[in-house]
Amino acid sequence: MKVKSVEAFPVSIPLKNPFKIALGTMTHSPHAIVKLTLENDMVGWGEASTWHAVYGCDQHMLVWVIKNYLGSAIVGKEIFQIEHVIEKMDRVIPENSMAKAGVEIALCDAWAKCLKTPLHRLIGGALRDTLPVIEGVDIIDPKEASAKAVKYVEQGFQCIKVKIGLDPNEDIERVAEVRRAVGEKVLIRVDANQGYDRSSALKVCRAMERFSLQWIEQPLAHWDIEGLAKLAKVIGTPIALDESVCTVQDAYQVIKAGAADVINIKISKCGGILKSKKIAAIAESAGIPCFLGSCLETGIGTTAGLQFAASCSNLDPHIELVGSGYYIDDIIFNPPIPKAGHHSLPTINGIGVEVDEEKLKKYSQG
Repeated sequence: MKVKSVEAFPVSIPLKNPFKIALGTMTHSPHAIVKLTLENDMVGWGEASTWHAVYGCDQHMLVWVIKNYLGSAIVGKEIFQIEHVIEKMDRVIPENSMAKAGVEIALCDAWAKCLKTPLHRLIGGALRDTLPVIEGVDIIDPKEASAKAVKYVEQGFQCIKVKIGLDPNEDIERVAEVRRAVGEKVLIRVDANQGYDRSSALKVCRAMERFSLQWIEQPLAHWDIEGLAKLAKVIGTPIALDESVCTVQDAYQVIKAGAADVINIKISKCGGILKSKKIAAIAESAGIPCFLGSCLETGIGTTAGLQFAASCSNLDPHIELVGSGYYIDDIIFNPPIPKAGHHSLPTINGIGVEVDEEKLKKYSQG
């Protein structure tokens, strides 16, 4: 079964409330949505989620790459030779992992639909049918942060991610207030989004040792592997890396340098589901655990992430897929919203979505 056409749509969906991190404040969630049609008119859907403040590209740039390079490169290719198709995209464009992720997810969706099965059965099978979800507290006043965290715990979430990275003293106070409010049994992980220099990172990490954190994520710039390695050696709390790891080669380099105790895998950032599986395997070979991060995906990216998470053994059970709950709307029917702090694994064929094409047109910007 061959690929007949590849379309891409730049989409931006407003958030219910602004979400502030060290690199900026998000008011809309930008995505490149991919519609891949096979010669039998079967359709696969994919998504590349981005934010220019973090990843250096927006949805229009991703769509341009897909339309001008990736799509035309794989038209006429056999869907059941999926690794060959992915290799073809890598030859056409050596970088642009996010654009490739959107196409790869659509390929995987169509592949599984052709075989009339949920995707997880083709990539290892489900290790779990329900997945506990974390909720996020952005950079807000410490008292507001603690109140938000308590609300999440009352809703059934047992792991909270607190954003830090702007003001070291306020960051320490914010995490202290959240820990005090939720107690010792709730897991807390923090994320600086590259916000500190080396001296500030050392100060904050040492001060936060007393909060029994699950880990401290990306305290330094993505390129400062040396600094991250030095920090990891002197801090008792594990150091997790996100922006530093976008490819299998990145994973190898940070592990070799001793810069990562944990790796954040995001399907969009890492080039798709199958490449994310490879990153998880490389990390597993070094005894490094991974976790599934979030780019505030729509329902398309969320269900793709659930297929990956359910089938990946080297993954922390708490996943960061809460995007649909942050939007005023979504572009799929029955978007996945956590219930009692858990997602259920989709059971329909493919990645598990039915796209509302009227909503896709509504939020499309091109």
